[in-house]
Amino acid sequence: MDRPFKLVVCILAVLLGWHGVVAARQETMDRIDAIYVLSQRDNAAALDQIRKLGEEMPSSTPYAVQREYLSKRVDLELDSAVVGAAKVSIAKLLALAKAQAKPDDTGLAVAMGFEASVMVLAAQNSTALVKLDAARPFAVRSADAEVLWQHYRTLGGAQLAMGKFEPALDSYLKSLQYADQQTRYPKQSRLRSLNGLSLVYSAMKNHEKTLAVIDEALALAKELDSKKMLATLYLNQGGEFAVLGRIKDYAEANERALKVSRESGLVSVEATILSNMGDGYLRSHNYPKAESLARQALVKFQEISDQAGATAAQCNIGFALMGQGKVAQGVVEVRAALKRAHDAGAMTDEEDILGELGRMYEQLGLYSEAVSTIREQQKLSEQLFQTDREKSVAALQEQFDAVQRQKQIELLARENSLKDATISNQRLQQAVTILGALVTVMGGVFVFMLYRRVRQTNQKLREANKQLEFHAVRDPLTGLFNRRSFFELMKRRPSDASTERRDDNNPDGLMILDIDHFKHINDTLGHAGGDAVLIEIAKRLRSAVRDTDMVMRWGGEEFLVFSPKANAAHLKNLAQRVLNVVGDKPIAVGDQMMTITVTGGFLSLPFSGLSELDCNWEKAMQIADMALYLGKVNGRNRAYGLNRLLAPFEQVMPVLERDISAALKAEMVELVEVLGPESAPLTASVVAS
Repeated sequence: MDRPFKLVVCILAVLLGWHGVVAARQETMDRIDAIYVLSQRDNAAALDQIRKLGEEMPSSTPYAVQREYLSKRVDLELDSAVVGAAKVSIAKLLALAKAQAKPDDTGLAVAMGFEASVMVLAAQNSTALVKLDAARPFAVRSADAEVLWQHYRTLGGAQLAMGKFEPALDSYLKSLQYADQQTRYPKQSRLRSLNGLSLVYSAMKNHEKTLAVIDEALALAKELDSKKMLATLYLNQGGEFAVLGRIKDYAEANERALKVSRESGLVSVEATILSNMGDGYLRSHNYPKAESLARQALVKFQEISDQAGATAAQCNIGFALMGQGKVAQGVVEVRAALKRAHDAGAMTDEEDILGELGRMYEQLGLYSEAVSTIREQQKLSEQLFQTDREKSVAALQEQFDAVQRQKQIELLARENSLKDATISNQRLQQAVTILGALVTVMGGVFVFMLYRRVRQTNQKLREANKQLEFHAVRDPLTGLFNRRSFFELMKRRPSDASTERRDDNNPDGLMILDIDHFKHINDTLGHAGGDAVLIEIAKRLRSAVRDTDMVMRWGGEEFLVFSPKANAAHLKNLAQRVLNVVGDKPIAVGDQMMTITVTGGFLSLPFSGLSELDCNWEKAMQIADMALYLGKVNGRNRAYGLNRLLAPFEQVMPVLERDISAALKAEMVELVEVLGPESAPLTASVVAS
């Protein structure tokens, strides 16, 4: 064999060997994909297959394939609540990422994200947030949509467990954005993000949005044949039905969830369903059955190390015991559950448990204990939902009331002393006329001085009352009108504006606004910096509206503009002015200049010529809020307005109230888009989502 021929043979052998390696790698990746798709229908079977694949994979398997294999294995193990096995797989993934010549950002981000997920399951939410904060640089550097999706979805879960609703909502919306950017599993990822988003809305007591998001997720889960997510969604849907008092729907949703969870081998979902069924028996006062189901659920939750679930089950055991007359024994169980929630930093769970305990005390006729528990709940609720500034104002008002009461007591005491002195004077007059006359004169002087002092005190009280009246309708930080002032305005508004009203071409306008990326502003500059931004934006909003318009701080970083006699053209121009006046010029905060933008939603009231009996201001606000949300989803720094209905009211409103996107796609409403200033990109100190 001559040398040229040998060389050709060698080259062919190398090429064939390389092709074989590539083919084997692709075959393994295809198997992993097939197992992941199977997991949507049968998690237990998928977990069995991925374990077998791990036994067959040689140690020489390329790193990228091993990383993908371990990532999907951990995902299946966590869904099956095999937490111990998941921890082992996470440790392998982390070690593998660190062992590369240059530590792999993607592998590190994924492994640390899974570590945080395990912490959330164990109700170690504060620790999970620290872990995710450490993982974030790796996730960002990876620039991988799937990695960023997992990061923000896990972050949203931890924030939600700690009662941080607005940050959780922002995190889940970001995870939705990254789900849609994926090339491999966009629909599956979107489904899981929608589920998380529904939990946030549920925690915020927005039941309509919760059920709307669940309906969207259920349709997607059925399309994907994802029994794994169907079970969870039916479970969450049942929870909403229970809150709304739809008991039959609640029972049917639980039955569907239980059936699907058992078919798919989802132990954690089955445990939660048992706990929920126990809740149902508690509501129907079948306490022995409720106790039995709660104890079964507790055992399962403890087996899978689900601390949050164990807390709920133990709480139900306590209530069931109390309902059976074993009050002391039951209270011990409930207080133990409260301690679990408190130690885990789960303030929302803690508040809910206190509310249930107060109602149970009341049901048992233990009113003193009920009042004490409800006060404890109210105190915790204030910590959850009130800002520090609102607390300070409340404290000052209470202090003023106390001072006022003390002054009234002092004044009453002085009046009593004056009466006693008058009686004494009358008696003395009978004995010594001159002395009586002298005492009368002195008494007159005393009364005059007392009168002057009382008048001064009353003047101060009137001034203080005026200040309180001002603060009752004004936001203490920005000086704008507050939410209460708007409610008072709407109370005075006729229920049917057609009876006493304005020209049809000049309805009133409503515009709700939200500062973009405000959480990051607070995180970067602190709350003092955030307050400075709120004050400056309030000034700019006042400068952009007419004297007859009313600008309000709606809450947090949200503002509301009420513009009387504002036709469609005026309302659109107003939106443009507002976006420009806020976003055109940077805001000075300390030694930093920050360009801030807002997103808005607006419409007229009455809307599209409808009677306000059909679409009142509350529904109009809801629709404007949905338009604002649409603006957030589509990039922020813009305002969306709804001009008019393009179809009959009876056909449009049920869709519009549930899903504005669906109404737009069906061309049921006319949408107006107003874009903010193009020269208003976020500064380097604000991170775009």
